[in-house]
Amino acid sequence: MENDSTKQPPQSASGPSKSTVTGASSTSKVTGSINKEQLASTIKTLQFAWFVGHVFTLLGVFFYFTVAYFKFGKKIYWFYFDLATVGIIQSFGILVYQLVKKQGFNVKTLIKDDNVHFLGLGIMFLILRPYIILPYLPFQLFSLFHVLTYSKAYLLPIFNLGETSKPYTTIDKFVAQNNGKSIQLAGFLELISLAFLFARVLLFRKRSLTPFLVYLIFIKLRYEKSVVTRNHVKTLEVRIDGLINNLNNPGVKNVWIKVKGAFSKVGSFILVNDYKKNKVN
Repeated sequence: MENDSTKQPPQSASGPSKSTVTGASSTSKVTGSINKEQLASTIKTLQFAWFVGHVFTLLGVFFYFTVAYFKFGKKIYWFYFDLATVGIIQSFGILVYQLVKKQGFNVKTLIKDDNVHFLGLGIMFLILRPYIILPYLPFQLFSLFHVLTYSKAYLLPIFNLGETSKPYTTIDKFVAQNNGKSIQLAGFLELISLAFLFARVLLFRKRSLTPFLVYLIFIKLRYEKSVVTRNHVKTLEVRIDGLINNLNNPGVKNVWIKVKGAFSKVGSFILVNDYKKNKVN
């Protein structure tokens, strides 16, 4: 299943119901006024904690780039890297918690779940701390759309901004027009991140090998579970085939054939999902 950024946040028994959200847009209430009772009940819910996790990711990645650009110091952007990582663990950890709560602790189910894979990557990056932000850009995209969707459904009604309000319609239009594009871009950025991490290994950069191996396993899982990832890989393969053929160099072509053969062998080893058999996504 793709990480669909338009899906609703995790539900909890104490969370605002659909009727509550709809009712908040009543024209009898003053637009922009705060429904304090609804605000108090909203911030106590599990889905609000999920939302906060995505906010942490958004802020962490944004300020990491800002601090790195202006060269404010390593310790500062290390903080924002950790903030983004904690946000990833918090948001996806809540989804995994809800899965376990609903279906029980089933290892076979958990190892096939996308949210477990994203959570595992976040935990590994918190442990390894490679302080490389490029692999976080897909998370940044996911978080952006999750924050917008949650804000539209849960936060705007608190301010009595209903479906006809400008903020609501603007968010709704933006998400509808760009959600599919963001999923495609996220899949592409994941492959770019893998290439970048591999380049760091070749350059013998500090703390490069283990993050690369972890991310390689993550991409293998994504390849098995995500049709978007498989399509990007196939497109990349076709483009490289074209470049190699245009070079008209038998030596280079033979190397490329061996590389493809190696990738084919790796691909034949199934970790969690035989996509050719199960046709998932």
